[in-house]
Amino acid sequence: MTTTLRVGAAQVDFEEAKIWATEYLVGRPGASAYPAYDGYPGSDGDLIGPQDLLAVALLNVSNKPLKVYYGLQGQLELLNERLQSPNLKGSLRDASAATLEAIADLFDVLEEKPADNVKLTTLSKVLHRKRPDLLPLFDAKIRYCYTDCLGAPVPPKKKRSKRDYRLAWLEALQHDLDQQHAQWEEIAALAPDPKISTLRALDIIGWELGRRKN
Repeated sequence: MTTTLRVGAAQVDFEEAKIWATEYLVGRPGASAYPAYDGYPGSDGDLIGPQDLLAVALLNVSNKPLKVYYGLQGQLELLNERLQSPNLKGSLRDASAATLEAIADLFDVLEEKPADNVKLTTLSKVLHRKRPDLLPLFDAKIRYCYTDCLGAPVPPKKKRSKRDYRLAWLEALQHDLDQQHAQWEEIAALAPDPKISTLRALDIIGWELGRRKN
């Protein structure tokens, strides 16, 4: 029986998804963002240190690394303040409404303390490494799956705030993690060292789906 894996409204046969993940995780040594991004040492602990800001370059987020670094540096104090919220706990799959709101509070830093060249794509790459089971990755490919493709669960809406969009996306993402948890665990287990979360596994497949527009 064929199993379909879904990210938003984009989908792929599960066996095909495992081939994509294997190629990304083990098939392109020296050319893939794994393990460079996932294994980058960064700072110890749950808070963001200056060295963590460099990790975004390992996912090819920006061709302006200095501007990105200084922009993130200016947001660092507020981000670390919000990372200490007691609601930022557990995994996204099991997150309560309060936890989703706390994640949205983190993303709100983008509007409260805006910085050139720092958007959700960039910020999410920094945050994910501090809470890999809880804080999701975002980019144009993931947006395609959840917003821009036919039947997407979070379609564009006029006058919807960025916060409301992000909350709706988090809920849709949570649904995909929960409904297909065993499949995401199997894909995550393909990573040799370092290990990755199911949330990272979903990002890998979502990126491929967005790239191929499946």
